[in-house]
Amino acid sequence: MLGPISRPSRFAPRGLPLQRSAAAQFDEVVAIEVTRLEKRLPQVVTRVEFAIEDVPNLDLDAVDIPLTHSTGGTSHEPYRIVVFRRPIELRAERSGTSLAWLVRSALVLELADVLALSPEQIDPEFESDDD
Repeated sequence: MLGPISRPSRFAPRGLPLQRSAAAQFDEVVAIEVTRLEKRLPQVVTRVEFAIEDVPNLDLDAVDIPLTHSTGGTSHEPYRIVVFRRPIELRAERSGTSLAWLVRSALVLELADVLALSPEQIDPEFESDDD
């Protein structure tokens, strides 16, 4: 990147771009929410690994586009929860919902399903958007 935004200045003292990519911002939101959930439920660290992908690999017949997907969970491998960036970003933009809230909700619902707990056991502050 060239130009004043990438050169050292009082606004960007190290010469770094002032704006991060949408993917980098999304990664940070997911990392914050996963860290928050891991503090609440330390057993998640040993039983679940998290990943981020841009979009799900869907069949042409798919009606619903998932926000997350989980696999694994055998005695030899942990569960793997994949968070899909673009569907969450698009849903947040369309609905005017906070990206952090949507990521948190998607993670709580997927973890509840994977760990066979209620969403409220995963996050006592959980509120569905159906209220």
